[in-house]
Amino acid sequence: MRLKYFLQLLTVLLGIFFSTSAHCSFSQVEEARVWAKNKGEQILKILADKDLERKYTQLDKILFEDIDLDHAARFVAGRYWKKMDEQQRLVYVPLFKRYTAALYKSFPLDIPKDSLGYEIGKVQTNKDFIDVFCTINIKADNQNKNSADQQNVKMNVIFTLEKENDKIMVRDLKIGESSLLITYRERIYKMIHQDNDDEIEWFLEDFENITADKEEENLQKLDNQ
Repeated sequence: MRLKYFLQLLTVLLGIFFSTSAHCSFSQVEEARVWAKNKGEQILKILADKDLERKYTQLDKILFEDIDLDHAARFVAGRYWKKMDEQQRLVYVPLFKRYTAALYKSFPLDIPKDSLGYEIGKVQTNKDFIDVFCTINIKADNQNKNSADQQNVKMNVIFTLEKENDKIMVRDLKIGESSLLITYRERIYKMIHQDNDDEIEWFLEDFENITADKEEENLQKLDNQ
């Protein structure tokens, strides 16, 4: 459940804070705050789009261009990164990116514009990164009386950003005290340790099958649209 909220909010918030043309000096905190609020409309339009294929394409573009997935892949692998040889890493990193893209598509992404509210709070800089604090309000689905999501959801979210080659990218996302990267690491560790007895080759085979299955399910969604 925690990962579900992470992925849904990540999809929403990436569009609020980032686009492929995003360039902003970390010294220009107030400018970044205003720019970020203006970008909110962009992602809300994507989520309200009824064309699922177009929605996936636009969200994938944001995912692959505005998140530091190479860093995420290494961090999530943790101690197992050192156990991988070069060839295994060359298999694992792109597979992790495919898995990330396939996983977010497995959750509902139809979020009407008027059901989502966000407010950007402080923007805090440090030596290497910038933290953007915001509050996300997701209104209850009152049309579905039997829905389990009838209560409004309010979450405090912190984005940790980095700037590399004059481009801002997401380093990590925290909801409360929980880190997206740590949540992913817990899942990957389980796959490697519990499911595959610390055998990297077994894990990679299993990871490929899990990812391919999710990708196939997502293709079926497109076919059924």
